[in-house]
Amino acid sequence: MVYVLLVLAAALSFTVVFTLSNTNISERERELATIKVLGFNRREVYRYVNRETLVLTLIGVAVGLPLGYALARCLTYVLKMPSLYFDVTVAPTSYLISALLAVAFTLVVNVMTNRSLDRIDMVGALKSAE
Repeated sequence: MVYVLLVLAAALSFTVVFTLSNTNISERERELATIKVLGFNRREVYRYVNRETLVLTLIGVAVGLPLGYALARCLTYVLKMPSLYFDVTVAPTSYLISALLAVAFTLVVNVMTNRSLDRIDMVGALKSAE
């Protein structure tokens, strides 16, 4: 059961990062087209968008790990029964693995969304009215 939950959590994490990255690119299409027109090459545009996604992932990990621990402690305290109590004990390696997986998913998504950056129609994006 634990492995099923781990796989589903990983799939959810990957889906969320992929959706947010695609939304970010589509919402900023005009800005990215402007950067391309100004002479930035493909690799520089990739770095610009991918670095932002990676920084946001690291901020999410830094904020999410302590908040997740606190939420787990609160839930076990609120839901405790007189005859049964689960103590929240999570190994430090579990935190490290989850942080590394989040960064790995972000790197994979960055490679996948680079194709979306290549497909931006510079003329069409700059012609469109806001």
